[in-house]
Amino acid sequence: MMRWIGRVVAMLAALFSVAACDSSGRPYEDLRLAQLRAGVSTDQDVIKLFGTPATVRLLEGGGKGLVYPLGPEGAHTLLIRIGADGRYAEREDLLSRANFTRVGAGMGADEVIALLGPPGRKQPLALKQQVAWEWRFLDGHETRMFVVMFDTAGRVVGTAIEDDPRRQGGG
Repeated sequence: MMRWIGRVVAMLAALFSVAACDSSGRPYEDLRLAQLRAGVSTDQDVIKLFGTPATVRLLEGGGKGLVYPLGPEGAHTLLIRIGADGRYAEREDLLSRANFTRVGAGMGADEVIALLGPPGRKQPLALKQQVAWEWRFLDGHETRMFVVMFDTAGRVVGTAIEDDPRRQGGG
């Protein structure tokens, strides 16, 4: 009897893991977000679900933002807002075209990280004496790359949106 129950539990666990992405294509992380309740869940509840944030930033009007890049070079970076009362308020995907337009020439690396979270990849370009920071993001149903170019002083000199090379190569 106990073996049979164990097999049923294992089958249910397998079904649940297959259903980790729902029909709308929402990633597994949405399942964790569904457990958070605005005004009820605490910052500790968020940390239990997502782990230690990559960065924590102070928000205007009080409270803090917990930043979670999802996956290595994932297409989403969540900013989970915690109110001054220590309770979950809302969330935002930092990797959006609206945020990309806020990155401008002369900005420092810290300012860019505050807007977008840490980059998925940094690539030195020795001949140009620049460094390219890259963020993979979801643009509709396809992934693309947002690239920020920094000079040797660590200031933004340009930005671009490019096709995702992994998508190009079939990977």
